[in-house]
Amino acid sequence: MHSTRWTLLFVTIFLLPTLASAIDTSADQSATQVNMTLRSSIYLPTPRPIQDAFLVLNNTTPNFVYRIERSEAEDPMNLEKEVYATINATPHDVYKITPHPLGPFPKGKDLGLTLGQWLAAIGTGTYSEANGNATMNLTFRSLVPNGTYTVWVHRVTMPPDYEYVFVPIGSSDGSQNVFKADASGNGAFNLTFKALPPSTNVAYPDYVAMYATKTIPVNTKINWTLISVAYHSDGKTYGATPGELGKTAHMQMTDLMYPKPARTYEEWRNATATAASTSAATAKPQEREPGFEYLIAVLGILAAYCFARNER
Repeated sequence: MHSTRWTLLFVTIFLLPTLASAIDTSADQSATQVNMTLRSSIYLPTPRPIQDAFLVLNNTTPNFVYRIERSEAEDPMNLEKEVYATINATPHDVYKITPHPLGPFPKGKDLGLTLGQWLAAIGTGTYSEANGNATMNLTFRSLVPNGTYTVWVHRVTMPPDYEYVFVPIGSSDGSQNVFKADASGNGAFNLTFKALPPSTNVAYPDYVAMYATKTIPVNTKINWTLISVAYHSDGKTYGATPGELGKTAHMQMTDLMYPKPARTYEEWRNATATAASTSAATAKPQEREPGFEYLIAVLGILAAYCFARNER
């Protein structure tokens, strides 16, 4: 009889605090926050051509427009030129797979601003993730004044199996991803939703070897998660889809979610799978403020004391 009671006493004093500590630690590890900066895709660490705002580059063919790359966007003369839509929907081709990925394309309507003004748009904020849910808080400036905008989860599969899809942030019907700029071109977007699928956990050296230096064959299917913000030049939104890319829907800004646990390009570039695993195995536990586990420990001691008194 006494051995059973002493077993219960051991559980009360030692195991309950341990369990509480594990619960608290798990909660700490599940919470992450990433600082976000949304700008044109030409400002990504590996720049991509501007997809949905086009320039007339050749005065001898004024009815055709072209996609612009980073080097052309740094030309002051190009920054002063008007940007245009295309007459027809123009699918994205950021990896320049098709025969003429940069154009020419039949010129559509004038979007009413210069390339410099288009590239000036910027969004900053945070993406916070905890327990399977996420909260995004963003503020924008230098948008198209009074413009209609939508926010998208952009999932890209790298070549050779290239594919891209846009899914609305929040509700799948696109009822939660809309915001408008004010007359000064400022805007804000705040939403809580289900956590986003992560980008593929590929180490930076492997990615470079497969796609930049091409010293090894592509042996990993890589998916990226990006946040993209579209301007709608017709002032309309189209629910679960962005609408006609290049014609009325124009992805103006994007932010790339790097493979976890990296939060920035620099963290991803400087980390490798080996370093990450070594760090996880040898990392010193972080000191935490007294929390829930200590409260249970105190209660456990008090319960043990009462237990002992009742045994007398």
